[in-house]
Amino acid sequence: MRVRRRWLPFVMVAALAVAVAGCGDDEDSTAGGTTAAASGLDLAGAQAEIDTYRAVPEFTAPGPAVDAAAAKGKTLAIVPASSNVPFVTTIADNMVKVGTTAGLTVTVFKNQGTPAEWAKGVSDALSKNADSIDLLAGLDPAAVSAQVTQAKGKNIPVVATHLYDVNQEGDPNIAAATNIPYEQAGRLLANWAIVRTEGKANVLVTTINQVNSTVPMMTGIEDEFATRCPDCTITKVDSTIADLGKLQQQVQSELTANPDINYVINLYDSAQAPQTEAAIKALSRDDLKIATFNGTPDILKLIKPGSVIEMDVGENLEWIAYAAVDQHLRLLTGAEPTTTPNVPIRVFDETNVAEALEDGAGFGTAFRDEYATLWGLK
Repeated sequence: MRVRRRWLPFVMVAALAVAVAGCGDDEDSTAGGTTAAASGLDLAGAQAEIDTYRAVPEFTAPGPAVDAAAAKGKTLAIVPASSNVPFVTTIADNMVKVGTTAGLTVTVFKNQGTPAEWAKGVSDALSKNADSIDLLAGLDPAAVSAQVTQAKGKNIPVVATHLYDVNQEGDPNIAAATNIPYEQAGRLLANWAIVRTEGKANVLVTTINQVNSTVPMMTGIEDEFATRCPDCTITKVDSTIADLGKLQQQVQSELTANPDINYVINLYDSAQAPQTEAAIKALSRDDLKIATFNGTPDILKLIKPGSVIEMDVGENLEWIAYAAVDQHLRLLTGAEPTTTPNVPIRVFDETNVAEALEDGAGFGTAFRDEYATLWGLK
């Protein structure tokens, strides 16, 4: 596997650069810095991996039952990574709804995705004596370390939701994390590109290296290419959360400089796919398609025969909200936080995306009753 990088300016604090660690430039390297054994093209294996994740996932309880009534009236303050990203705001809105149903008072600190605003958001929660704080969807605790340390000193639990992979260690100053199978999502994106290009993938991957989840996703992508398609090529374009508005031009520039690119992977759908699609259309590259991750409803609606965005490794944003609130309920009632939130993912393409637009967003509806029962609300 050949890896090319196109580095672009960072404007974020140096602490966030941890997300780029281990992403070496060596041929056949993975994001973790190890070398995978290339055994030749494996289209059948790539297809089998995709097929495994097409079905509706089953609910698995994240841990023992928790008494939500014991947390009634307590305050949960959410500080999202950015209020400009639909994926993030959708989870936040669902957390407000789910948390309120569970008896919590839930607030959201709206911001534009800058470190100064993040710090202000956590400080605001502390000044208002929040009982629990959530750093949502990409906000690294390292970026607000002083405020997180202050919260810890006041015995106010801080949870990082949708930041770490299920196998990653979290910041030592947070109380818990609501983890996501990012590496597996990356593997599915790689396998899709391998299959769709019949093993001749020359892929552009758009990353947000300041977000911790980029590391395990790239681990999955690079390892899968090295294992199943060793002659495939990856080119990377990075941007920050605050600079996502420049992504279309960045993608256009890369596609112009490297016209042999034949597939695009966007790691984060609502943050990257619309601008990438605009870049592809501006260059009249009708041959290019996009596979992405997150399962934001507005992006899923774009998947249809002939569309540029043809696959999304989807999460259920409502399910994520339930998992996050579950974590806070455990902490607020004195229970042990869970290390297995069991948030599932599912492959959506034109053959099954209609299910993602139904109630339950393609993940069924049983999880709602399961959580209600787990919390003693039913």
